[in-house]
Order: sequence, then structure tokens, then C-alpha cells
Amino acid sequence: MKIILASKSPRRRKMFDELGIEHTLWDGEVDERLNGVYPPNEQVRLIATKKARACFEDLKDNDSLIISADTVVALGNRILGKPKDDDDARNMLKSMSGTVHYVFSGVCAIYNGKTVADSEVTEIKFRDVTDREIERYLATNEHKDKAGSYGIQEKGGYFVERVNGDINNVVGLPILKLRNMIFDEFGIDIFDLD
Repeated sequence: MKIILASKSPRRRKMFDELGIEHTLWDGEVDERLNGVYPPNEQVRLIATKKARACFEDLKDNDSLIISADTVVALGNRILGKPKDDDDARNMLKSMSGTVHYVFSGVCAIYNGKTVADSEVTEIKFRDVTDREIERYLATNEHKDKAGSYGIQEKGGYFVERVNGDINNVVGLPILKLRNMIFDEFGIDIFDLD
């Protein structure tokens, strides 16, 4: 069975590679704006579904398993997406210093015309981060394409004091959630595919 990963995220691609999940990539453009305001768990589920459906409509492929995801960081009522620039990233990182925030990822899979989607949440506690540490981190440019301006799997992981939940979710793809969704809905075990 062919698996299509509808994502531009190098982290999701790397996760599939590391798990030995053979896949092809679809990196078409998707308008991620939503009509209305949604809680973070619903927002990421809806955007992941938009991505998967756009891929399906583009390829018209019923025989492949299409997988997509979307991730945001929520600090209180604020959604922290990818930073617009270094100042935006700096402000995000300062606002998370010494606090708890939540990482939400939505995942969607389409197979044989059927769609299943869900979301996962992980709680993250940042330690108190100094201005100097933030500036040094920004100089690495790791923050530029990451929700919340940091990657837990890279140098941004040094800001993390505690993780409560699935760390893969923080990287951008709750792989166990995805595995259970497609097994329950389609009878496919993603870890048996090669």
C-alpha cells in the first residue's frame, strides 16, 4: 500500500523515515485559514483535514493512505503558530518562560474515500529562560518554521523542564494516535507497512 504524507514539515518526514514507514510526499499549497474561531484541539483537527482533503482532491487516489497533520502551541487563550519574524519568536519564547503551555496536533487520514481525524494534546513546562539564552537560540535559526518558535527535538529542548504526554506530538505527529486511528477505522497497522 502506498502512503502519502501531505506535509511540508521536515520533522514529520524524518519521523516516518526513522520509523521505516515508506512514503511519498505531497507538498501542495493549502489555505489553512478557517471560517470562525475554534478551540486549539478543533482547529488543528480541521486544518489537518483540509490538508488531507486537498491532497486527495489533487491526486484522486483511493488506493493510497493519505496522512496529514497540523500543530499549534497554546499559551492560555493565545495560539502561537509559526513566528512571523525574530521579534515575534522572541516574544513567544519570553511569554512561555517559566510557564506551562500546551501543544496540540491534529491528524487526519483518508483511505478508500473514508476520512478519520482526531487531535492530541501535550503539556509542556518551560524553565525560566534568560534573555541571553533566547538570543543565542534565535541565532541558530531553528525557530523559523516551528509552532511556538521552538523544536523540542533540537536546541529548543533545553528550555523544557517537563513534558506531560506524547513527546512525538510536540515534534508534530502523535504517531501512536495516528496508528490507533487508522487501525480502528481502516484495519491497517501502519507499523506493518513497508
